[in-house]
Amino acid sequence: MSLIFINLRATVFRLFEWVRVVVLYYRNLSFLLGDILLASQYLWRNPHQVSKAFMKSRGERNLYTYGETPLTTLDRIARKCGILSKDVVYEVGCGSGRTLFWLRHFVRCRAVGVDYQPTFIRRANRVKQWRHLDQVDFLLEDMLQTDYRKATVLYLYGTCLEDAMIEKLVGRFQDLKSGTKVVTVSYPLTDYSSDFSLAKQFSASFPWGKAELFLNIKI
Repeated sequence: MSLIFINLRATVFRLFEWVRVVVLYYRNLSFLLGDILLASQYLWRNPHQVSKAFMKSRGERNLYTYGETPLTTLDRIARKCGILSKDVVYEVGCGSGRTLFWLRHFVRCRAVGVDYQPTFIRRANRVKQWRHLDQVDFLLEDMLQTDYRKATVLYLYGTCLEDAMIEKLVGRFQDLKSGTKVVTVSYPLTDYSSDFSLAKQFSASFPWGKAELFLNIKI
């Protein structure tokens, strides 16, 4: 019964989210066209299915870890965390890249997506080229190998990451400039390292329910 309730909740959430996206963001014609182009590439297999097939081909254990931040939730994150047009935002595990296109159009910051799934990066770059967009880039890289030193903000929606992986990422974040913001979902980086301070905690909505978000600052 609980699984049925969760699925029903997610379906209702996605319906209302779609309505809010249309009302709030589709007035921007450039974003609308890009969003339609991006969605058209997943008509036969959605990002969840693409991710599942890729992970299965690599023999990975967890086949259901794909998650995408709702755009209205991303809007809340940008406002609560003070993300500005002067920022350089890296999304660690960007998936389809939809959130990066939103950041580029509505925050007008430089947005960089990192993912090791080639289909996601190839299709996101295709939309970028079709729409002749600047200020947005997609890197086909292992997140543990990426150079984050140019970032002023990192976003990590890594609710399914194991502690060992988070610890490795935190180790990679040691090269961040002092004052760099790292936004995490479900856990603060202060649980893993004394090199970060916790500046803010707030809740936000995802298809599976409410989550706590943390604004971590590199000391």
